[in-house]
Amino acid sequence: MMIFKSIIESLARSIVHLHTEETNTTVIEKFRVGELGINREALARSLSCIYLRDSFVVSLAYSDSDQVDSLVRHDNASIEAFCDRLKLQIDEESTITGILTITITKGFAGRTCSIYSLDLIEQYWRTGGVAQSATKLRALSERSYIIESSEISSTFSSGLFVFRPSGQTLFNITNPETANKEKLLVARDKCCLFYESKNYQFIPQDFNLSPAFEHLGIRELFNTLKLIFSIIFLADVSSLDSKILTATIKGYRHVTGTIQFDSFKDGDVATAYYEIYLWAYTDGSVTDKLGIARNLLSIHIDGNDFRALRDGGMPAIISNYSIYLKDNVKQYIDIKNKLSDQIQKQSEKASEMVKSIGTYLRTSIFSVYSFVITTFIIRSMSKASTDVVFSDGIYVIFIMFITLSIGTLIYAYKEAEAELNRFESIYDAFKSRFDDLLSKSDRERILQNDQEYKRDVEYVKNSRKRAVCLWLACLLLVFLFVTVIKLLKY
Repeated sequence: MMIFKSIIESLARSIVHLHTEETNTTVIEKFRVGELGINREALARSLSCIYLRDSFVVSLAYSDSDQVDSLVRHDNASIEAFCDRLKLQIDEESTITGILTITITKGFAGRTCSIYSLDLIEQYWRTGGVAQSATKLRALSERSYIIESSEISSTFSSGLFVFRPSGQTLFNITNPETANKEKLLVARDKCCLFYESKNYQFIPQDFNLSPAFEHLGIRELFNTLKLIFSIIFLADVSSLDSKILTATIKGYRHVTGTIQFDSFKDGDVATAYYEIYLWAYTDGSVTDKLGIARNLLSIHIDGNDFRALRDGGMPAIISNYSIYLKDNVKQYIDIKNKLSDQIQKQSEKASEMVKSIGTYLRTSIFSVYSFVITTFIIRSMSKASTDVVFSDGIYVIFIMFITLSIGTLIYAYKEAEAELNRFESIYDAFKSRFDDLLSKSDRERILQNDQEYKRDVEYVKNSRKRAVCLWLACLLLVFLFVTVIKLLKY
C-alpha cells in the first residue's frame, strides 16, 4: 500500500516487511527497521493521506529496550516531537533497530468506511469460507454502506454497498438497500427451506455489483455470493455451513450440489441464476414459477454441478410458463369476470349507501314538516281563533322534534362513515384474494387502477356531504320560521 510505504520510507533507510493485514475495522503494517533516516516533510505528506475519519498509531519498539516511541496525531507539533525523539535516539546510538508498526483504526462517520487495500480486504473477506464471508459483509453493512477507496476510479453499487473513489463528495448517496427486501425474504421462506435463514438475511441483489467492479478479486467474490444466494432462493432445500453451500433442487430429477470459494470465475453462471431468480420473484405466483424453474433447472444442470448450467435455461423456463398460462386461461378468464362483477357490485353498494342517507333525510325532514303543517291545520280549524299558532307547549314539542332530527342526522352520518370504511375494507380484501393467481399488472389493468372504486368512494362522500348540508339547511329554515311565528305571536 503506497501510504504505508511512503510512511516507512520517510522514517527508515533499511526496512524488512513483516506483516500486513486489513479488516473491516483496522489496518496493520509491521516492518523491521535497521537504520533510521528521518524526513519530516515526507512523513507529514504521507500521514495526510490517511482519511480524517480514521485514527492511527505509528510506533517504533526498539530491539535493545522496552522503550516505544509513538505518533498518534498528524499536526505539525506532534510530528516534530516524534521526529525529535527519534533523532535523539540516533544521536545516542550509532545503530537503531526495532519493529515499526503502523495501525489504522477505521471510523464510520456518515456511514462511510475506508478501504486502503482492495487486495487485503478481499483476502480478509474470503478467509474462513462462504459463511464467514457473508457474516463479515453483514457486520460491515450494519455500520456503513459507503466504501471509499483510492484504488478505484468510478462508483459501483450493490444492495449492500456503494463503492466510490476517495474524496468523491459531489453528491449525496442514500442507502442502496433494495426497497422490497423484506418481502422477498418472506416469499423465500414460504417457498424454500433454508436452514440458516435467520442468520443470513441476504438477497441476491445485495451482491449484484453494477457496473462490473474494477478489482477482479472482489468482483469474483461478489459473483460467487450472488450465485450462492440466487441458488438459495431457487432451491427446495439449502444449508450454509462455514465454508460451503449445499443445496437440493427437486424437479424432473433431484439435483444436490455444493458451492464454495475456489478458482472458478462465476460471472456468467451467476448472471444466469440471477435472471431466473428475478423472473421467479417478480409478479405472479412465486410458488408456480419456482415449480417450473426447478423442473427446467434440473434438466439443464449437468450432473450435480450447479456451475455446469447449460445454455437455454431461461428461454426454456419462459416457454414452459407460457404453456402453463395457456392451460390456465379459463381460470384467468373466470377470475377476470369475478373481478369485473365485483366492480359492479361495489358500485351498487355505493348507490345503496347514498339511498340510505337520502331515506334518513326524507323521513326526518318529513316528520318535522308534518308536525308544523298539522299544527297550522289544527289551529286554523280551532274555534278559538285568538290563540297563537305555536304556544309554549307546542313550541317545546317542536324543539323536541328538531332535536330528534339532529340526533337522527348524527346517527345517519356515523352509520354512513362505518359503511364507507367497511366498503373500503371489503374492496382491499377482495383485491388481495387473487395475488397468487394474477400478476399485479394484470390485476391493476382489470380493475382499471381502482378508478371505478375511487369514483364510487368520491360519489358516496360528496352525496353524504350534500345530504348533511341540505338536512341542516332545512332544519334551520323550519326552526327560524317557527321561532319567528312564535315571537310575533301569530
